[in-house]
Amino acid sequence: MGQVKTIQAELQTPIPLGAILHRPKALDLGAGIQLRRGRVHEVTGAGADMFAVLAAAAHEQSLLWIGLHRDIVTLNPAGLQAHLKIEQMILVEAVSRGELLWAADQALRAPGGFCVILDMPDTLSLKESRRLQLAAEQGGGIGLILLRGPANTTAAQTRWDCQPFCAEQPAWDWTCLKGKNGETGRWRMTRKGPQKRGQNAKDTLHMATAASA
Repeated sequence: MGQVKTIQAELQTPIPLGAILHRPKALDLGAGIQLRRGRVHEVTGAGADMFAVLAAAAHEQSLLWIGLHRDIVTLNPAGLQAHLKIEQMILVEAVSRGELLWAADQALRAPGGFCVILDMPDTLSLKESRRLQLAAEQGGGIGLILLRGPANTTAAQTRWDCQPFCAEQPAWDWTCLKGKNGETGRWRMTRKGPQKRGQNAKDTLHMATAASA
């Protein structure tokens, strides 16, 4: 009798048909680095923006970049277009922390499998990250959470620390600090391109706009 009750309880928990018929492929960033779609991934460090840009480029879908005014206004479309399709990029400017989380939740839940970059001014609580994780599972896209504060225990699939590395060509150290499926590891990533004297390399990313005179 106890076994029957257990089976009935399991059947009462519905599984979305889409989750059974369609399991999206992981996002391949090269060098053996893969990010699961339908999940949120946390990124910290001085090179977090570059990690998000390269992941969004590999996703090859529409991108929503959500942040406060101070973060959104410094993004330079001229620099981003070397890696992203600007016409598929939507900048969402929030005025409060609550608006940031609400916008990210709605974007991740929307059908279409968007790439959502959420630029958080601090960190996420476990409850907040769980809500975003559920939203990503529903929409099937990918969430990249840029954390500007200390990382807490969250529901994110992976957590990355990304730091620039001093080299002749643009380079970064990417360290996976947490992975629910054992994805931890460390990689050194480079972006190479022809460089003339007095000029930046072709693939150098200019994240901030030039200061006004």
